Amino acid sequence: MGDPPDLRQIQMTARILLICPDCGHENAEFADTLRGIGSYSCRGDGCDYSFDLAGPRKDFGRGFTEACKRFYAAFYTIRRSSSRQGVR
Repeated sequence: MGDPPDLRQIQMTARILLICPDCGHENAEFADTLRGIGSYSCRGDGCDYSFDLAGPRKDFGRGFTEACKRFYAAFYTIRRSSSRQGVR
């Protein structure tokens, strides 16, 4: 038996299939080619669709964290104001 394949080699040669929602064209690219690019244009005839590869993933955590902070601040303000009303 030979040595098992290196995981990095498998990742570099993996093919990603992007199916265009506009024209249905199947765009197959190597993962290594797609890594690091922000968008990928569909190669279907006459199609100008662009896949957003960097999209919301980069700021999802930050946006979610900010939303949680705003929710907590609003909840805390309401809770404090209702507890103060009970003390008076």
